[in-house]
Amino acid sequence: MKSLFVSLICVFTVLAAPVSRTILVSTEAGDFYESEYSDLTFQTEIQSTPSLLEAPEILWHFSDPDGPLQKNAYLNYNYEHVFSGGWYSPGTLYDGYSGDGNIIWQVDEPELEPDEYCQWLRTGVAAAKTTDIFYQAQMWNVYNNNGTPDDYSDDFMVSEGNTSVKMFTSASETPVWSYQENGGSGAFIAAWIDSPGKVACSDDGSIFAISGTIDDHLAVYFFHSDGTAPYLTYENTDRFNAPRQVRLTADGSKCIFRENGKLFRVDTATGVLEDTHTLEASADCFAISPDGSVVAYGYVNARIATWDGSNYTTVVTHSVPSHYGGAAVIAADNETVYFGFRRSSSLGNRILRFDVSSSTPVWTYDYPIGSGILQDGIKWLDCSDDGEWVIAGSWGCETGGGNEVQVFSDDDPTSPVFTINTPGSMYHVDMSADGRYAIAVGKNVHANVNGAGTDLYYINISDMGIESPPVTNTMQIFSISPNPVINQFTVEFFMPMESTVAIRLFDLSGRMVHELAQQSLSEGLHSILLSTDLNTGIYFCNIETNGSTATTKLVITN
Repeated sequence: MKSLFVSLICVFTVLAAPVSRTILVSTEAGDFYESEYSDLTFQTEIQSTPSLLEAPEILWHFSDPDGPLQKNAYLNYNYEHVFSGGWYSPGTLYDGYSGDGNIIWQVDEPELEPDEYCQWLRTGVAAAKTTDIFYQAQMWNVYNNNGTPDDYSDDFMVSEGNTSVKMFTSASETPVWSYQENGGSGAFIAAWIDSPGKVACSDDGSIFAISGTIDDHLAVYFFHSDGTAPYLTYENTDRFNAPRQVRLTADGSKCIFRENGKLFRVDTATGVLEDTHTLEASADCFAISPDGSVVAYGYVNARIATWDGSNYTTVVTHSVPSHYGGAAVIAADNETVYFGFRRSSSLGNRILRFDVSSSTPVWTYDYPIGSGILQDGIKWLDCSDDGEWVIAGSWGCETGGGNEVQVFSDDDPTSPVFTINTPGSMYHVDMSADGRYAIAVGKNVHANVNGAGTDLYYINISDMGIESPPVTNTMQIFSISPNPVINQFTVEFFMPMESTVAIRLFDLSGRMVHELAQQSLSEGLHSILLSTDLNTGIYFCNIETNGSTATTKLVITN
């Protein structure tokens, strides 16, 4: 969504003193303090030129300073829920954009005998984007010491490397189905699945993948949503580590992952290895486009590779001196790519935005340089499907530096449009396809400090004021969803007065390829469901009324 701005200058004054535990939140309209009760108060008197839409905000904030660490979290279908997991953290389902962060349900920990206890419990989760499906994967060891968890020696080991997978809907913490495998010779041992990227599901939830090893060589399990056991196992006896980053294409047909310095592309129907591609050293900087045709990776360079039907070929190499790759994300247009790099000192970060067709960044943003011994680094990136919005989650410095949550607009990359200075370190971020909502989750204290605790934020980025749009003579497109589009999509926009509206699609050359609707509409907010049978590609949706027009990018997929 392209932001519009008005020239009104507003002066804000302090409304209330911040409470004892606060988090600094910065937006285009000014700096705020968010209290533990999630109310916002202005930090000081500020002059600014606000957007036509109200500033982004935290819709809710879940904080548990003394609880288990949640390290991965995902938005689900219609963004109604958040599903999270982590270190000693069960799968937890929260209210989404319409709630206040209440826990709806949590999944019980593994059932053990009375004199047994669970050690090294890790939980990874995934959430479907187009259906009400959630997956939880867990890995744990069991010890027997008469209920006293103080000796992890082999003498007290009951079982090692137990793995379970469960599928849920939002209706209940009782799984639709579950699968469990105890460790031992020939058993599948899940990777450190509390870290993001160790499990994944297709957009419709029909395919779920989990990384691990079998007898100390690489393995990936694949599950169907209607199955109770793996329908396919991919093994590679020449590779001796679990995949570090696992991705599924949106349709679930391909699993693309990295193990150390090599990419693997596997067909999820047959288990056939379609290609391998040599990568740089970084095990974390890795992303694929939703259809798998573009891959981003790198360590001392930002690199992009494209699929030619049989192989990946590197098409972009850009040196990033004195920086190391940490994360990447690719928009659904197969063109817009973001990288997150950290300084070699780990006291600052850099965001780079590329087009696939060029080795020169479209723009670069450097975080402020911090100080101290607690090190920063970007841990995850996500973006809207059209690439308009990108969110970065990082660990933060001991003193100063950039805030741990940063949201950027591709239209104006000179500074982030929204930031959160969190108490600790962020491990994972996730953004809705339309760029309207995002979440960030991480540790309540810095990642390099002993302790755990969780902070989870639900953020409204680009759609504030939609329920009560300001009076204006300019018609504004608020959103197109879903985007990318398959057959049908919904356009939401505000009409300043009653008028005839024409909605048209144009291709990249500016040629009108379809007129979708032309009708008389009343003043107010409108939501229109539209259909199209256009070929896959990038188009522009244009709404014209009463002499004014608004245009936004639209991606159509098969």
